[in-house]
Amino acid sequence: MKKFFLIFSCVFFLAFYGFAQQVIRGKVTDASNGTGIPGASVLVKGASTGTSTQPNGSYSISVPANATTLVVKYLGFIIQEVVIDGRTEIDIALMQDSESLSEVVVTALGIKRSERSLGYSTQEVKGDNLTLTKEQNVIGSLAGKIAGVQVVGSSGASMGGTQKIKIRGVNSLAGSDQPLIVIDGTPISNSNFSNGGGGASGSDGSYTGADYGNVAQDINPDDIESVNVLKGPAASALYGLRGQYGVIMITTKKGAKGPKKVDVQFSSAFSIEKVGNLMPMQNLYGAGSKQTWNTLDNGQKYVQMDYDESWGPKMDGTPVRQVFSFYPQDPTYGQETPFVPHSSNIKDFFETGNNAVNSISVSGGGENSTFRLSYTNGNINGIEPNTWLRRNNLGLNTSLDLTTKLTASANINYAGNKGQRPAQGYDGGSRNFVQWFQRNIDMKRLKDYKYADGTFLHWNLDVPNSDGSLDSYQPLYWNNPYFEANENLNNDDRDRIFGDIGLTYQVLPELKLSGFVRTDSYIQNIEERSAVGGRYLSSFSTGKYQNKEMNYEFLGQYTKTWNDFSLAANVGSNIYTRKYNYLLEKTEGGLISPDFYNIAASKDRPTVTSYLLRQQIRSLYAMASFGYKNIYYLDASIRNDNTSTLPEKNNSYYYPSVSGSIVFGELLKWKPLSYGKVRLSYAIAGSNVSPYRTSFVYGIGGIYDGPLGTINTIYVPDDIKNPDLQPSFAHSYEAGLDLKFLNNRFGVDFTLYKQQNKDQIIELKVSGTTGFNTTIINAGEIENKGVELTLNGSPVRSENFSWDAAFNFAHSKNLIKKLGTDSKVYPISSNTYAGKSVFLNSYELGSYGSLIGQAYQRDPATGKILLGANNMPLYTPATHNFGTVLPQYTGGFLNTFNLWKFSIGAMIDFQKGGRFFSWSKMLAQKSGQAEETAAMNDKGHNIRDAVAEGGGIKINGVYAPGTVINGTDVSGQEASPYVEARAYYRNTLGTNVYEEYLYDASYVKLRELSVGYTFDKKSFSKLPFGSLKLAFIARNPVMIWQKAPKGLDPSELSSGSSSISWLETGGLNTVRSYGLNLNINF
Repeated sequence: MKKFFLIFSCVFFLAFYGFAQQVIRGKVTDASNGTGIPGASVLVKGASTGTSTQPNGSYSISVPANATTLVVKYLGFIIQEVVIDGRTEIDIALMQDSESLSEVVVTALGIKRSERSLGYSTQEVKGDNLTLTKEQNVIGSLAGKIAGVQVVGSSGASMGGTQKIKIRGVNSLAGSDQPLIVIDGTPISNSNFSNGGGGASGSDGSYTGADYGNVAQDINPDDIESVNVLKGPAASALYGLRGQYGVIMITTKKGAKGPKKVDVQFSSAFSIEKVGNLMPMQNLYGAGSKQTWNTLDNGQKYVQMDYDESWGPKMDGTPVRQVFSFYPQDPTYGQETPFVPHSSNIKDFFETGNNAVNSISVSGGGENSTFRLSYTNGNINGIEPNTWLRRNNLGLNTSLDLTTKLTASANINYAGNKGQRPAQGYDGGSRNFVQWFQRNIDMKRLKDYKYADGTFLHWNLDVPNSDGSLDSYQPLYWNNPYFEANENLNNDDRDRIFGDIGLTYQVLPELKLSGFVRTDSYIQNIEERSAVGGRYLSSFSTGKYQNKEMNYEFLGQYTKTWNDFSLAANVGSNIYTRKYNYLLEKTEGGLISPDFYNIAASKDRPTVTSYLLRQQIRSLYAMASFGYKNIYYLDASIRNDNTSTLPEKNNSYYYPSVSGSIVFGELLKWKPLSYGKVRLSYAIAGSNVSPYRTSFVYGIGGIYDGPLGTINTIYVPDDIKNPDLQPSFAHSYEAGLDLKFLNNRFGVDFTLYKQQNKDQIIELKVSGTTGFNTTIINAGEIENKGVELTLNGSPVRSENFSWDAAFNFAHSKNLIKKLGTDSKVYPISSNTYAGKSVFLNSYELGSYGSLIGQAYQRDPATGKILLGANNMPLYTPATHNFGTVLPQYTGGFLNTFNLWKFSIGAMIDFQKGGRFFSWSKMLAQKSGQAEETAAMNDKGHNIRDAVAEGGGIKINGVYAPGTVINGTDVSGQEASPYVEARAYYRNTLGTNVYEEYLYDASYVKLRELSVGYTFDKKSFSKLPFGSLKLAFIARNPVMIWQKAPKGLDPSELSSGSSSISWLETGGLNTVRSYGLNLNINF
């Protein structure tokens, strides 16, 4: 009986409970377009009951009879509470939350996450801020906009030149610390093409030197929705070997689902470009090495054409034979003309360039599809004659729901670049006149560089015969700059395709599987000419570079929310392959005929060089994020890479990371604090080595003509392979605090970090007795620690006026903790002139990149310069350490003002500290061109006047020990002698004391300015425009402040392939651009 009663009771209560439940069905949609939202959480308020919506947004949930309210949540939307009120069918439309949307962050592998759940530092820049002034290189557009990110800009950036990026300082002794760039999940190459760059000459005396830039310039800024920078290994750990130095995550614009609607956007920008920041030159003295005249047999005076200097006589109008008068083809042949200055002769060389960018996009979607098609055309005509760059970008981004659970997507981009680049560098470039020139030269006369009979006009020739004839019209030192611009051409073209195709399957509302095939492929062709009739041996060279990278990727994503807990888990795999090859051909011994540019025109057998690289990385990875009450979060990830470039016994490594965050603002309940989060992270990441460094392979040699005939040779490489090489590991520690105040009106992002890069992969020189030159080893440890601060907010908000501001600041301290070699110094680079060098070295227990060179000898007691018996300063050997090239801190300040229909955007970036060496300034003084070489001294006389007549340069110093003058020992005596100006600048400073040309790289620069007006709809009511905005734009309009002399721009130093700027050798001048930008939405 008791058993029967117990069974009856159970059945009764279960039946009662079943009747007490009810089932509610419906659909959760996006209120903006009506499309279903998959994976939204539908919960019963006050109960543990909940479910998630299906891929089409539908849901079904059983609720207790006493339930009154449903709570619906989805990331990026406002949480909505809906009263049940007895209904069994409830459709719910969620409104997008603009504040929450701003917190959605694209993280590693393209996974979107809430910012509050991240335990590491990231920072985002919206696309509108990247295209403020239509900067066409996305790397350059990041300058000053992200804390801890420094853009190392080449002076040729406006012509597609190299721009590199550093995240959190230098992390590699070898300088190979560029971040990975990822576009919509596809990693892309950012290779650099720079031939010569520093002004190197070919082995046969021919010249090569042009900067073709890095291939990140192929990314179309008009297609970018946002850029998110993953700064440390904790953020980028899931990218393994390729992400050690950070990741630039680029998300492009896409179409949207919804009622059939097409959105058309058009933009057109046109800017004029002018040369800026020219070095001030003197205009008192002209060509020559002395202030007296040479004369011909007929008594005519003539300029010293055989000196590429301006230490000659005063330009006072004296009639003299100038260089043009020695050409029989010239109208002034045999005539004297006034010896006068041409004060703007350097400026006269530069033209007014222009930059036109036109872009159109068409986007839209339907209930089950999205698309966006875009095209951008860019045309740049440079400020140097006969230089130009043409760009074309075509992009297609589309998705299609094949079923309610299966979605196909494709993202295909084409980039085409074709250019004629200016030469740069010290030797052979068209800008050598900044360093060596004659102030009396009329640049406008040089423009007609070729006479009717084909003779080339040059400005520096050998000494004429006494009758005024010349034995040769070959230039002694430098080509006519117009000859360089029109005859010695540097051409390139590149075609590139990158993107992905993929399938995504929504297995369950909580589980999504996806697979992608991603590609990045380009072909780059380069042609360089050195014409017959110039200073250098005529030549022609070609290079064809091909690079193809493939990624085969699988990713599984699981998200689940129950009660107060949440879980986001991801597992995946990737196979990365790369094939890179090049073929280089170059003439030898000159060309057999002028204007015949072909490898077949080589006088001697041409040189042919080829190279092939293959590489593969296989990876497995997993990540899990646990959340509690939407306040406490804990993340963990691990990745395994198996790389083909390391020995089999050392080619598999694991990279773990762990991070956590607490959104304590939810706990404090302090009204002014809208949001508060503290975060901690730790991660390990590794870096790879280039292929073929661990095992022996023969190289392809030249052709040998021997007694047995012509033989193709192979050679033993000059580096010792290391079969025990391992990856370099970075250990990263990070802590941060994120705060938002007054309903998210003001924000603070503060980060402390420390990163230790251990077992660096470095190349060392070995004794020549081994038969080799170098080897590669694991050695050395670099430590970077620093602080990053971002402040943003809206100081003013009113009905007709608003002011939004963002300020970034970063300080980093670098330490070489150990080198791990017998030597305590690691040489990075050097530059030599006239047998004297300046070095860039790293020292154990010092900072990376110390500048080493000759300095003044100084009196220990007073610090004054030591003088010798000739009253000239004494100098040290090239061993003095002038400090690091790394800045103390960097930052930027972006302001946006909106007044009625006007908008103003201004971007300022700054740097404090760091050092660089200027070759141009040294040589401008050595050649007597620089303004200070003809200054007035404290006696009121020009320093070029004879010392006996009150001229000369006054030097305050102390005579060195052992100095004897006129039989008297003057050791230790203070003195202020006057010395002859040319001897001082040419033979002392310009040859021996590099201290004078090492400058502080601090600056404050207005980099971007935009002033726009948005027209009323009624202004064009009869036109099919949805909106129209016209803006004045300017790039590099003002250098607000700098410590370096005028004419040098520390923010745009020539850097070639290095991410460190320390050497200015004659790069292109700063370009200032001003124009208009029109944006129309249809």
